[in-house]
Amino acid sequence: MSDSKPKANEANWGFGAFDFAKLIESCQISGVDMMSLIDMEKKNIDALIEVNRTAYDSWQNLMARQAEVFQETMKAIAAEASNETVAGRRTEIARQGFEKALANMRQLAETATEQQKQTVEILRRRFEDGMAAMRTRGGST
Repeated sequence: MSDSKPKANEANWGFGAFDFAKLIESCQISGVDMMSLIDMEKKNIDALIEVNRTAYDSWQNLMARQAEVFQETMKAIAAEASNETVAGRRTEIARQGFEKALANMRQLAETATEQQKQTVEILRRRFEDGMAAMRTRGGST
């Protein structure tokens, strides 16, 4: 019995034993290197998988950090509210809470921006690799 489970970085589209490479090889077009086209598309798919994984991890980290910020803020508010000596300082406490919330929101926005930059960088590298491959193939024909 063979193990037909997909590997960690391979997509399983339910085609099982169907061999696309053999199908493409049987459809030879004069002057077109079908295997290099397949290889280029595989690299594109791998890049998209990496982008999706990075985006998912980024989203997960961002949501976890938002939950942490919310819990920290609620604990701080509860601790301040239970203190009887703060009755006259409620406006100051509210201002401080607001400033802390803005600082946390700024941090989360910076984190999201950095994660988006990483995702765009992956796509940019793949685009440049694809263009370099096309120039190389164009010069060799």
